[in-house]
Order: sequence, then structure tokens, then C-alpha cells
Amino acid sequence: MNISWQAPGFKFFRKVVALGTLYTTCALASLVEQKEGEFKSYVDRNLEKIIQEQEETLGIIYPKERPVIHYYIPSENAIVRGNYDQKTNEIFLLSDRYEDPEWNFSIARDTLHHELAHYYMDKLSEEIANVDYPQYGENTSLAEMLSIKLISEGTATYIERKMNGQEDTFTDNDWPKSIQGFVLHQYLPYPKNEIIYEGGFHLVKPIIAQYGGKGIKYIMFNPPQEQEMLNLPLYQQRILEELSKKP
Repeated sequence: MNISWQAPGFKFFRKVVALGTLYTTCALASLVEQKEGEFKSYVDRNLEKIIQEQEETLGIIYPKERPVIHYYIPSENAIVRGNYDQKTNEIFLLSDRYEDPEWNFSIARDTLHHELAHYYMDKLSEEIANVDYPQYGENTSLAEMLSIKLISEGTATYIERKMNGQEDTFTDNDWPKSIQGFVLHQYLPYPKNEIIYEGGFHLVKPIIAQYGGKGIKYIMFNPPQEQEMLNLPLYQQRILEELSKKP
């Protein structure tokens, strides 16, 4: 099937994605703001240190401006634990007062690393191209949407895992062999989380591991082309070759 195919539900998918870059692991999240607790205190004391550790580990430089961090999830994104709004440069985290048995300090810290990564990419895009990142246009095809999202979420997941030491468990054999493999259903083309996050991480890993911040900047503006969407090594080899020729 042609990877540029657009299902009847694609407009719905585009609107959902445009609400903001979502960091997954679903939970029954509160629709109202909760009291701020221990994790907020930790972030208030350690945000600069956390950012500095990312910079030193990945060879990146954050802007001097810092994101505003809220400890509640907006109602439109109420099933996620973290969210970055690229239009307002705000990070939203689930309150540590919300009684989710799987929401703990370690997960909260990983989520912060992930959302900070989205903030970094967004501000980098604003500096270089004067546009928010990720950016989805009205005429963006499904293939283009998935391509951008793989880079966006894959890079954020790479940064998160680089900071917590989590290994890559995705393999080349897990990569989708057809367009249907990327989405939940042909009539509801919302991307599969395991492909976007786990697969995206696997996609960008060799590039960022070798080139750090230079690699992040390059893949943000050079996502997989249509013919590369179903051939993971083809994209990786092209980008690594192109980067090797750049000063």
C-alpha cells in the first residue's frame, strides 16, 4: 500500500497530534489541578543541575530561558503523565499527589527529562527556522506526520534513556513492514506508541550516539523520506553518511 495513503480518520489524527507532543504511558489522570508536592520541590532545587547534566552528557546547549512547569495535566491530554506545549513553551507533569500507583519519583524524573528534550528541540527550531517543533501543516500526509513524530519522540526518548541508562530493546525486525504497522487501525490512523517511542528511539540511536547535538539538529530537519519509512537502515545509513561529510 502507498505510504502516503490517508485514511478517513486522518484529519482527526492530525488534530489530536497538534494538541501537543505527548509523552506516553496512559493513566487515569485528574482533570483538575492537584496540590504540588515533593517532586515540585525537587525540580525547583535541581532544574539547573538536570539541564546541565543533559548538556554535558549529550553535547547540547539549552537556551537561557527556562520552561514554565505545571504540576497538572490539561483536560485535553488527561490520559498522559507528561506533556509539552510547543506553542506556549510549557511543560505539564502529573501531580505527585495524584494517587496513581505507577506514578513515582523515578518515573516523574524520567518524564521531566523527556519533556525537557521536547523543549530543547522546540527552542532550537525556533532559533534556526523560526517555527515551533514539531510542526504539522494542514496538507501534511500521513507518511510525513509519522516521519516527524518518529524523530520528535524518538529523540526525546533517546535523551530520557541516555539519562536513566535504559537499554534499547527494539530490533530492526520489529520495524513495521507496511503502513498498517505504524497505526492502530486503517480507519483510525493514530500511531502505535511502541513504534513511535521504542521504534523512534531505535531509529535515532546510532545517529545521536555518534554525533550528539549535531545529530539531533540534523535529523530534526531531515526526517525519513517516504521511501525510507519502511526501510530503517536505509535512513540511518544516509544520515550517517551525510553527517560524516559535514564539518
